Amino acid sequence: MKTAAFLLTLLLAHDAFPQNQPPSCPLPPGAAASPARPRPTPAALQAVASAASADPSFLISAEPIPNFGIERFRLADYTDCIGSNGCYWADLDAQIRRADEHLTRLAATHKGQPKLALVLDIDETSLSSYCEEKREDYGFVASMFNQWIVSPQASIPIPGTLRLFNHARALGVEVFFLTGRAHEQTEATAKNLETAGYKGWKDLILRQDSEKTTPTTEYKSNARARITAQGYRIILNMGDQWSDLNGPYKAEISVKLPNAYYYLP
Repeated sequence: MKTAAFLLTLLLAHDAFPQNQPPSCPLPPGAAASPARPRPTPAALQAVASAASADPSFLISAEPIPNFGIERFRLADYTDCIGSNGCYWADLDAQIRRADEHLTRLAATHKGQPKLALVLDIDETSLSSYCEEKREDYGFVASMFNQWIVSPQASIPIPGTLRLFNHARALGVEVFFLTGRAHEQTEATAKNLETAGYKGWKDLILRQDSEKTTPTTEYKSNARARITAQGYRIILNMGDQWSDLNGPYKAEISVKLPNAYYYLP
């Protein structure tokens, strides 16, 4: 009963998720929220550096690479949509709206043709890992990340992608989820997708044992080849990494979403 109530609360939170603001991060039952960590504003950081530079008693070193801690502050501002660094969620939604326009055009162009397909990546494309990335202080700790993505708390949809998914289904376009997750995560991944609102996809493709060391571009290209071999025309493919999109058997339109968190070659 507690689990059902938690999932209902999560679903209601999804419906209220603004598309230009980060989601509210659900907590496991019994867990307490961590206190907000203060961070300096860009103006305060600049003021410290300027004051030191103007002080003749300071010997300043060359710093050709940005300070990683400061970059984390900038990333936090971007993903929380505060300050002057823009808003990740607004940028994400704007790009998905562009994708939806192409989906509409391509579905009309190929109207009457069977087996049109939309291919979607999952992490940072269909489901958001914002809450876990924030908990990790944007460090992407793989062991923590992999444990979190199979938890019920990871059922957080990216609203624009859910909208695109439903539009594709209404147009008669089949949807394939293609992810780099391991096949051991299939059941939890399917459950989280359904909880997030994705229902009625054609297939969910995860890495099999023989593919776990295959470079992502090759792995995803091979999967798209298998989809094409089934007679499908992939009209649109959307992902947050270049490795989601590059390689043979590209879609007619490949859509690169922003990802400020991590890079997967």
